[in-house]
Amino acid sequence: MSLIDHLSVIEDTRSNINQKHDLIDVMFLVISALASGCEGWQDIEIYGEEKLAWLKKYRPFINGIPRRHTIARILRAVVAESLLEALAQWVNEQRTTQHKPVIAFDGKVLRGSYRNDKKTALQLVTAYDTERGLVLSQKPTETKNGEINVVRQLIDILNVKGSIITVDALHYQRETLEKIAEKKAHVVVQVKNNQPKLREAVVSQFQAVFDAQKEKVVTEIKQEHHGRKERRYVFQLKAKLPEELKDKWPTVRSIIAVERHRLSNGKGTVETSYYISSLSPNNKLIGHYIRQHWRIENSQHYVLDVVFKEDKSRIALDGAVENIALFRRFVMNMLQQCDCGAPSQRSKLKKAGWSDDYRAQIFFGL
Repeated sequence: MSLIDHLSVIEDTRSNINQKHDLIDVMFLVISALASGCEGWQDIEIYGEEKLAWLKKYRPFINGIPRRHTIARILRAVVAESLLEALAQWVNEQRTTQHKPVIAFDGKVLRGSYRNDKKTALQLVTAYDTERGLVLSQKPTETKNGEINVVRQLIDILNVKGSIITVDALHYQRETLEKIAEKKAHVVVQVKNNQPKLREAVVSQFQAVFDAQKEKVVTEIKQEHHGRKERRYVFQLKAKLPEELKDKWPTVRSIIAVERHRLSNGKGTVETSYYISSLSPNNKLIGHYIRQHWRIENSQHYVLDVVFKEDKSRIALDGAVENIALFRRFVMNMLQQCDCGAPSQRSKLKKAGWSDDYRAQIFFGL
């Protein structure tokens, strides 16, 4: 299916007397503008006027380019669920089943959506395929604690069978872990002080092994970056939890310790983090899965804020904020999947703004 075919599934809620501009035309305009580096409604309008001849190669635009306020109102009327369906259909065509994907769930605050008459900015929880660099889905939440229910909803609607799911310690909840198990997926999650008894049990089991000098390194990773040297040692044990914790966390099969040795400016530090997992205690890729979780920060969040300038966006119209955020992720997915001669997302974005042919290659493979 082409990009236009995917956009055709999106529901238009406008009345028949209020449809001067075709919805697919407007969405194609917005996606094209975002892929060319535009940031706000005025940018999108100016881009449309300048690129109308190119846009008309693919869509009729019978009444030309709408004004920026009209673009915002039309986008506000788009049903978020149908927009997510379009994204999901496109993503499903891109993903492969040749490996176990690592799916990271994490929240992101859109700081630019905050206004003085609102108590909070919009927060979006994203499911991110870290191996392919694809946003799988997103849902809004009003509070940080609201992420717990949103992650469960995303797990329900996504096909995560055979995947490795990574989440923050906030989501170390029995209901969440059992839902992951029901979907025939595995989980890796850091244990922090929000589960004090569990953390104490995990630390104690590892400490006994360390004291007896019977630990075995599963993985050793060496890195050097900007003069800082780091070594990470990954240790893994079969979970031997007290009975009360076994009953509470029946899906836990292994516990993991990651010891990080850092040397910077002649000063050394050692830090140990602990994790639990439903994976076998003999899994050799556990260190890789833990590391992959941070790709949602280093890849998705970084690209959205630095390349697409999402945190600086002043788009704040209710409804439109969530939809424009999803369009950004749609564009980010397309740029990520396009093997079209540019070394980075930033370079692709700039080149798409300069070259009509390059933009067509990203959207249609031409």
